[in-house]
Amino acid sequence: MSLPLRILAFSMLLSLARGAGEPREWTSSDGKSKFLGDLVEFSDSEVKIRRRSDFNQFRVPLNRLSKEDQAHVQGLLRERRRDAGLKEGVYAEKVTGEFVKGVSKQGLNYQLWGNPGLAPDGRYPIVIWLHGSGQSGDDNQSQLGGAPKILTTEANQGVRPCFLLAPQCPSADIGWKNEVADKLLALIADLAEHLPIDENRIYLTGSSMGGFGTFGIAAKYPQVFAACIPLCGGGDVKKADVLKDIPFWVFHGDQDDMVPVERSRAIVEAVKQVGGEKMNYTELAGAGHGITGLVYPRTELHEWLFKQSRMTEKAE
Repeated sequence: MSLPLRILAFSMLLSLARGAGEPREWTSSDGKSKFLGDLVEFSDSEVKIRRRSDFNQFRVPLNRLSKEDQAHVQGLLRERRRDAGLKEGVYAEKVTGEFVKGVSKQGLNYQLWGNPGLAPDGRYPIVIWLHGSGQSGDDNQSQLGGAPKILTTEANQGVRPCFLLAPQCPSADIGWKNEVADKLLALIADLAEHLPIDENRIYLTGSSMGGFGTFGIAAKYPQVFAACIPLCGGGDVKKADVLKDIPFWVFHGDQDDMVPVERSRAIVEAVKQVGGEKMNYTELAGAGHGITGLVYPRTELHEWLFKQSRMTEKAE
């Protein structure tokens, strides 16, 4: 075989290896036929498989494969969609390097910040910021007050790239609970379906009403978040057992005249009492209610946060 043909053959094999991964035992939908083969091409309607026994390649409608094989292909399609999400996905126009407004399918206002220079085949954390009661409403702008925008700077993105989501609660009377919490989780799930988000590194933080919301939403959806940072808030001590396995770093000013510091002290102590060893607490001496400017610039907080992963928790 000439050198050009050898190079071409090698390129074809390399392409095949990238598309197929490890060989898989494929099973027909009726379970009667099984064979070992490499996945060459796939779409939402059919697959092209190279059978290992004779190297023949053939196409199979996706619905003629077992449910397990269909799920495998659907997973590959999902990752392909997420790979392309920065350039051609449904949220691509919102990934600009600026905060861009949007309204979720469920009607929740939000602003999304994403870095268009991210590698498309990477997977990146997302930080969700929950604002305080004074930023509630429907202007889809006020919620950025107090947000950890420092995470979006070029310096921070160079070291710890991430997405930042800032939803807006429609009313302080409702708060970050019930239907609003459900709408937020639906939005997070939809973003993760269409953008290269690391689903093991979803982080939740908020201040005041958002601090309470951080505790409340984490207790309602404990399987979702890799770490939480509530500021000047508090949580339901009856939910301590649910929260004990989630890494927290809680902040509160000891001179807070709006939310008593005892609210944070109580939930931190309750979680520790049920065996929670991942509850970090920093009380800021002399600080009042507005502490976002004191907390979010902390380099040690950034380093701690971005090390947290649900994948690590599962491994342990």
